[in-house]
Amino acid sequence: MTFTCPPNLYKAIVESSRKCRENSKIEVDRQAIDKFLSELTQESWSKHSVANGMSFPLRFESVEQEANTLALIDILNTGHGWRKELHEASGRGAFETIVFGVMSFHIGSQKTNGEALAKLTPWEVASHFGIPLQKDVPTEIALVTMSKPTELVKFAKQITEVLNETGRILIQLKFESLGAFVMDAAKRASGSAEKFAEILINTFPAFQDATELDGQPVYIFKKALLLASTLERRFGATESIFRFEDIQNSPIFADNVIPTMLAHFGTLVLPENLQHTVQEGQATTVEESYRLRAASVDVCHEIARIVNSGEAKEICKVDFGPQGMREVDLDVYLWRVAKEPQLRKIPRFHCKETIFF
Repeated sequence: MTFTCPPNLYKAIVESSRKCRENSKIEVDRQAIDKFLSELTQESWSKHSVANGMSFPLRFESVEQEANTLALIDILNTGHGWRKELHEASGRGAFETIVFGVMSFHIGSQKTNGEALAKLTPWEVASHFGIPLQKDVPTEIALVTMSKPTELVKFAKQITEVLNETGRILIQLKFESLGAFVMDAAKRASGSAEKFAEILINTFPAFQDATELDGQPVYIFKKALLLASTLERRFGATESIFRFEDIQNSPIFADNVIPTMLAHFGTLVLPENLQHTVQEGQATTVEESYRLRAASVDVCHEIARIVNSGEAKEICKVDFGPQGMREVDLDVYLWRVAKEPQLRKIPRFHCKETIFF
């Protein structure tokens, strides 16, 4: 069945997330928000809220080729649930693994047109992304081992399925590459990140990050919003088609890191049935993940509202610039501050049954 993006995308994300949080009995603690804002320093905000738009020390022959690389990284921006296994196997986390694989495509001159993507196999994907599919295990016979599939076979298949599906769609729509589609979508969006995200979501299932809970739709669309922000940060100053004027209205890109940080800061208060998600980084169901991610969208929207309305001017002394606190910058701040040593050790929930984060 064809997926259709809801009208007024940003509003639909914010409103559905608020309803989901309320239905999930997840509370927003205003005192904790005030504490978070009162302790926020200019130095910390300036250091962590700025992203570079994923600029890599590689040579690209055109903006389209670089946009293709960024778009491939984004559409594959998943695998957080395999973080432990990936670190043990290669020393890289999920995002690093995706970047490593897409960079391998570029450096090795691997074709990434529609036809090439549609034909990729899990073995080829595993080779490019450094994902071991086999491991030697001891047998009952001394000094003899047996080769068995690793748990990461499933992750390699998830990546392959997304790439195959993307390739088939590009062939059908007669676009040479995902980068070519992205350039065309940006032109059609006419300076709107919201419209750009809508085009991505309506075209590729890998961007259709939505579900239904408690009889209500829940819209997150993390990867589509993130790609719009990434391209705006990377090319907005030099390429007019990526100068998205409404990026300041974009909701956050909810994954597993942001809800974890918000719960740690006390701004999200979880009910007993979700407490396990912040205890030793336990696994969540797809449904639980949506509830937590939706709650993080809602509380970040509320934090930005409090700052930009002037309600926090007596306690928060950070200069957020003429546009005020943008939710996209708050997302980047929370994600990057989570990498600091004192916060990096906080367990994060994980879910292997999703391709959306």
